[in-house]
Amino acid sequence: MTTVATPTIVQLPAFVIHGIGTRTTNADELGVTNARLPQLWASYLHYKGQHPDLSSSDTPTYALYTDYESDATGAYTVVIGQQAEDDSHASESAQRQLEITVPASRYMVFTTPKGPVFETVAQTWGTIWNYFEDASEVRTYTGDFEVYESTANPEQSEVKIYIAIQ
Repeated sequence: MTTVATPTIVQLPAFVIHGIGTRTTNADELGVTNARLPQLWASYLHYKGQHPDLSSSDTPTYALYTDYESDATGAYTVVIGQQAEDDSHASESAQRQLEITVPASRYMVFTTPKGPVFETVAQTWGTIWNYFEDASEVRTYTGDFEVYESTANPEQSEVKIYIAIQ
């Protein structure tokens, strides 16, 4: 297993994404019968394929984790989509999606190793959970997100995961 790069800390302003979402828990996602994220990703990729205005390979895809019930053990909402360029000129297809604000915050950024995207992202989330068990930084659970810069080759992707901290 390849190790995750040393995380960095950045301050980011709020921004808006348009996408589709679901509510879930980590316990459900670790199981087979209640996992909602694989279907959410399949729905998003199908939707994106049907709308050429969303299919640009140089436009990052975001997966936002928000509306946390409590912490990593509680329910949360996941929204997969793309950053809104200008709300006044949003495309017709984007207007039919959820519009959600990624909060302004300090973020600890973890970068996955290159490899099969769903494997490396899951492994990196394991690293993140372990990291925060003993970290001096404290998660805020206000909004965490993943940035997929390119989905052209999902077997050799590198993903950045932003964790909101105090």
